[in-house]
Amino acid sequence: MASWEFYGRMGTLETLDRIVHSPNWFFCRIQGRRRIGKTTLLRELSKGEPSLLARMVYMQIPDSDERDVAAGFRRALEDCESEIANALAPQVTDFASMAGVIGHLCRRGLIVVLDEFQYFTQARLYAFNSFLQEQVDRLRDTQGGGLFVLGSLQSEMSALLDDKGAPLFGRLTATIDLQHWDFEDLIEVYRAHDIREPHHWLTLWGFFEGVPKFYRDAYDQGLFQVGARFQEALLERMFLREGSPLAEEADTSFLREVKGRLLSVLNFLSEHPGSSHGQLVGTLLRDEDEASLKVTVKRLVENYHMVDKRHPVFSESKSRNSRYYITDNFLQAWLSVVKPARDASRMRPLSKAIDLTLPRLHGHEGYAFEKLIRQLHVECSRKGVGDFSLTSIELGYWNRPRDEQNAIEIDIVALDEDTRRIRFGSCKRSASKHIQSSLSEFERHIERFMSTKEGRRVKGWTLTKALFSPIFSDEEARALTAAGYQCLDLPAYVRMLTSPRSA
Repeated sequence: MASWEFYGRMGTLETLDRIVHSPNWFFCRIQGRRRIGKTTLLRELSKGEPSLLARMVYMQIPDSDERDVAAGFRRALEDCESEIANALAPQVTDFASMAGVIGHLCRRGLIVVLDEFQYFTQARLYAFNSFLQEQVDRLRDTQGGGLFVLGSLQSEMSALLDDKGAPLFGRLTATIDLQHWDFEDLIEVYRAHDIREPHHWLTLWGFFEGVPKFYRDAYDQGLFQVGARFQEALLERMFLREGSPLAEEADTSFLREVKGRLLSVLNFLSEHPGSSHGQLVGTLLRDEDEASLKVTVKRLVENYHMVDKRHPVFSESKSRNSRYYITDNFLQAWLSVVKPARDASRMRPLSKAIDLTLPRLHGHEGYAFEKLIRQLHVECSRKGVGDFSLTSIELGYWNRPRDEQNAIEIDIVALDEDTRRIRFGSCKRSASKHIQSSLSEFERHIERFMSTKEGRRVKGWTLTKALFSPIFSDEEARALTAAGYQCLDLPAYVRMLTSPRSA
């Protein structure tokens, strides 16, 4: 079995290398969702340079109080390889002395890493920000050393570092926003661990998207060596059997602070992805008024970043034709698939609970596949590969007709305004679902779209129709191509993303 390595992030590593080797002092924020690899990135950076590791003082901020945070930093200093840090440890007794020692370390050329920095938004810890501000202001325009602050909650990190009233506002010298692995990075993982089945790629992506730690956990559980019954093995090994690494992940990472109406909206969206505002109101409005529900949804979209508000192509951001989806694949899978399976397993044999859950998993993968195809369009366009460059990030179309017979629902509507091309796409989790009745329905929806105001905007453009599935057999691809459709599956995107590129 191949060993687990560091995958992707080469550009980010180069950026970090420039930051830490700059002659000037730095104050850098690294943020991204939990398990995205913030700490791993710094560990990888220092792996090949022992002198850099020796200059680092790392501390994970506890969700505690001033005394405990100071004690934790004191222990970090004692455990550090640097004798300078060791000697300063006894001085740390409170926030003022902790900030003072951070300033001293930076002036001596050391690098301080404060992980889970978002906890300093809490009232009992907030005073530290003012003490740190004093040191940061003294360190600006000095030489050597630096400070990394790592955080997983974007809204709270922004409150500490971007709000004009915050003590540390305007002090950052660099920001790195870690996103999910691209699909190209995942291809590297698939190839390294001999994961060849495109349906397995979809299952993994549907749960873990591009979160490195989840793939590492899957590797540790031997999931990559599983052939048959891959989905069942994933549910059992990763979530349901005793000691599973992700058994409590959503409750501890996502839902710890989400209760009441917020959780109710998330549960509804997990069961009904793509719900409109009207559907939310019609189902969830009870004792609250509509304005209160709007505030709840807005918090999930703008503060917690747990819900995406999507718009059809050509619509404005304030359009009432928007739809709502849970942003994170893992949270969507947890609420719609894993939690029901876990609940069922309390009273049934595990194998029976998993079998009962598989239809839910298949439904989840259908929505996940559509999302993956949208993201692949964006990734290929951004990297200049493939056959379609995007000029709009919105990649679908739907309407709200009074008469259901005039409904339009098209999975992919991709626009290239520069070359006046439009691509309509239909996504199916299984290629066998692209049958004549489905294709006829697809054609009717395209025809209806072209008769709308939006459709008239692209009159005269080159129109192509694409069908998407995890994999097409040669026979399926020949038949559908002969019928006038372009067939694109995940292996096709692998070829696009791994083919040699012109400079």
